[in-house]
Amino acid sequence: MTPTLSNPAVWAFTAHTAVLWVLVLTRITGLLAALPLLGADNLPVQLRAAFAALLALILVPVVPAPADIPAGVPALLATMGGELAIGLILGTVVAWIIEAVAFAGALMDMQMGFSFVQFLDPSTSQNTSVSGSFLVQAASVLIFVTGLHREMILALVDSYRVAPIGQGVPLQAMGLIVLLGQLLMKGFQLAFPVLAVLFLMDLVLGISGKFMPQLQLLQLSFPLKIALGLMILGLMLRQLEPWLVPLFERAPRIALRLLG
Repeated sequence: MTPTLSNPAVWAFTAHTAVLWVLVLTRITGLLAALPLLGADNLPVQLRAAFAALLALILVPVVPAPADIPAGVPALLATMGGELAIGLILGTVVAWIIEAVAFAGALMDMQMGFSFVQFLDPSTSQNTSVSGSFLVQAASVLIFVTGLHREMILALVDSYRVAPIGQGVPLQAMGLIVLLGQLLMKGFQLAFPVLAVLFLMDLVLGISGKFMPQLQLLQLSFPLKIALGLMILGLMLRQLEPWLVPLFERAPRIALRLLG
């Protein structure tokens, strides 16, 4: 054995770096698992694993190493659990923004009558609404168009300053609850134009039915609501980017704030 390989300091440094890489990889895995598109089931597992391993290899030199590396398997597993939870929190903020958009689409479909034609979304393996799926795909494209994927990587690096390795999960639970309520309100705000216009149309049809009982409201309301709802939705798409981009830009800062 060469003198370099027989030096215990070399093996200690190698083991330290390997453990650090595993811990960084664990936090990245949590982030990618929660992020839309990158954590979707239709993306090959091998591709996701290779991307996470390569990203961890790049980030290891810039991540502050912990003072005490976990010694033993139980301590390492406990630290990995905390790192996975932090990564999930970082990705959940973006995922909840996408869910707010899907919530808005579900509200629109309920009012337009599209809730009867839900289909299986292959990316989530769940039943989803037509408008919700369309808006989610548009929002997912905006993530990469606006460069949010790069901002999330920078937020991942900053998370080691806010929540160092081995310091547990400094989650602000109340902030998480407030954020969820705000995003639900944003989803309702996105769906409000369609809901308001279709409510007024229901009101007009109801008044018309009082004065003209022979009017076939059931047969007339379905095509009218679908046509009017799609027209309003088409007009709303022009405002989708200025509505979503500020949320996406604030997502990394919000995620770091939730970690303290």
